[in-house]
Amino acid sequence: MSLAFVRIDTSGQVTFLLPTCEMGQGTHTGQAQILAEELGTDWSSIIVDMPKQPVAAYRVPVMGQMRSVGSYGIRYWHEPLRLAAAQAREMLTQAAAERLGVMPAALHTEDGFVIHADSGQRIPFGELVEDAMALPVPEEPTLRPDSERTLTGRSIPRLDTPAKVTGKAVYGIDVERDGMLYGAVRLAPVFSADVESIDESSVSGMPGVIEVVRVPRGAVVIADSWWQARQAADALDITFTQTPADHLSTDEIDRMLREALDRPDVPVSTLRGDSEAALSTDGQVVEAEYSVPLLAHACMEPINCTAESTRERTELWIGTQGHDVLRMTLENALQVPADRLFINTTWLGGGFGRKTHGEIALQATLASRAVDGRPVKVLWAREDDVQQGQYRQTMRCRFQATLDEAGNITGMGIRLAGPQMGLEYGFDPEQMAQATGNLANFDPFSLAGLSDMRYVIPNFAVEHAVVDLPIPLCPWRSIAHSFNGFFFESFMDECAAAAGRDPLEFRRSHCAGQERMLAVLDRVAEMSRWSEPAPEGVARGLAVVESYGSYVAQVVEAQADDEGIHVERVHAAIDCGHAINPDHVEAQIQGAVIDALSAALRQKVTISDGRAEQSNFHDYPLLRIGEAPLVEVSIVEIGSPLGGVGEPGIPPLAPALANALFATSRQRIRHLPLTDHVQG
Repeated sequence: MSLAFVRIDTSGQVTFLLPTCEMGQGTHTGQAQILAEELGTDWSSIIVDMPKQPVAAYRVPVMGQMRSVGSYGIRYWHEPLRLAAAQAREMLTQAAAERLGVMPAALHTEDGFVIHADSGQRIPFGELVEDAMALPVPEEPTLRPDSERTLTGRSIPRLDTPAKVTGKAVYGIDVERDGMLYGAVRLAPVFSADVESIDESSVSGMPGVIEVVRVPRGAVVIADSWWQARQAADALDITFTQTPADHLSTDEIDRMLREALDRPDVPVSTLRGDSEAALSTDGQVVEAEYSVPLLAHACMEPINCTAESTRERTELWIGTQGHDVLRMTLENALQVPADRLFINTTWLGGGFGRKTHGEIALQATLASRAVDGRPVKVLWAREDDVQQGQYRQTMRCRFQATLDEAGNITGMGIRLAGPQMGLEYGFDPEQMAQATGNLANFDPFSLAGLSDMRYVIPNFAVEHAVVDLPIPLCPWRSIAHSFNGFFFESFMDECAAAAGRDPLEFRRSHCAGQERMLAVLDRVAEMSRWSEPAPEGVARGLAVVESYGSYVAQVVEAQADDEGIHVERVHAAIDCGHAINPDHVEAQIQGAVIDALSAALRQKVTISDGRAEQSNFHDYPLLRIGEAPLVEVSIVEIGSPLGGVGEPGIPPLAPALANALFATSRQRIRHLPLTDHVQG
């Protein structure tokens, strides 16, 4: 018996085919909980797998692709997975009813059996599979009532933990194939450059070297071992083309962004109320300007792919977030037909948006074809990914707000300056404006978190002064919310200070009718004892952001001294609707706080002579274990729709920390990373 997400064989083995990858978030366990609960199977004996080909059933409609992005893993797939499991359950139940001569309503499923309670008869799923598959698939099966839902809402241990603890887990970097060769890349250091010439003879005599393969923006050197390939790639005599971006620098990019903030006639993207009132100076005026740098993704597992490819068949082993991206990349570059492409999805050692791209799959496929279809594992060094990968965009943002005599915001104007990353993903800004109810020039990859902010401000206008940059961009965990959360929540704190009001009370006063925002604000205030004095030497900062259908409020307790910035504790309250697996929600928020704290404190990619200056963790540092704060998480359930979890914990951290530093030092830091401005 095989449906899109459920496969049952005649032995009774139940396999769930899951539509999103496992990057360490616990998504596979959560999705399996949904399926197993609705089907009524034995949780201890299920197998989870992923389909080898992206087809319609596994695609998220909003993007028309099989992609593991946007915190959709549970919030989108919850209903399709329940529906599929309910279809399988009703087909098994109908088959059992016909065999037993009873009505289907007299039967129920439990632990992999269809059970007739009155007679005590129990028929295992495997015995019913062939009869069930002869039945039509019910289009509108009856879902289990909430009273019978026994798996979701519980903190079930993750399915992937045992293999990861014992070392049996297979990531892309672990893949082994008979006769496998290895590839290392040499890519153009300037992002828009390409290959001018390659002298293959420069490495032909080096140990283990088998082939040099031309790929977009560079070459792959194939050898018997990766280390041999890496040494040869470094020694390869290769010349790259000159480009107009050869002398681009971070200072030049900053100048372009600042000039864009002063441009005349930038169209209004979002408007609520009156645009002139939004920029009125009839009252107390608060103004501020903020910026964020380029960021790398720094996945713990470097970019890699193993390919076996001929003109007849291409098979990949890869940890990917973008199955349809791989398909389209190989279709466009090599005319690989979709029905001849097979993707074995391994676990990912981090994704964060970086592993949605297909360049590594193309490199590995070209490498395999160059050696007559032998398997080739192409592995990027850390330096390759930091210096030749893709980046979270750099942005600047200018705010102006007017306060009335009571200290309430009556109008706010915002101008954002930076790229429109959505264009690279096929989102036309004018079409997106029309689809989302905005006015013009709307790029969700740039304006999400500003245009759809939840505060009640009567006159509100947002503009985007577009600055095109010759730098490859890629969604970074929480995308636009990662910087717009910092911008907006920092500015809300500045408005509260200008009004002489408590930051929590000020926010609450602008949340009329916003039940979910008020709920997380109240919960985090309770958790952090906001109304009581902070511990001696410690200051608190607050931020709240809605993103990906969830609301997260955070209070950061921090201090700054001669040794630098110290974050002692982070309180986080999240409303993500119903928590399918509460432990996963808590872990994701804790991980997001650590990820966001690394970026807020130290991380940046700077450009000199058209290329990235940073290369590895020594100059692109992650938070160290001894620096990690205690992170306390509270899940707020008030009957809200399902929201995402993997990304919403990121946006509040940086502004909450910056606001805490202001509370302790009265120094307002408006530009990340923070340690550029508070030196130990």
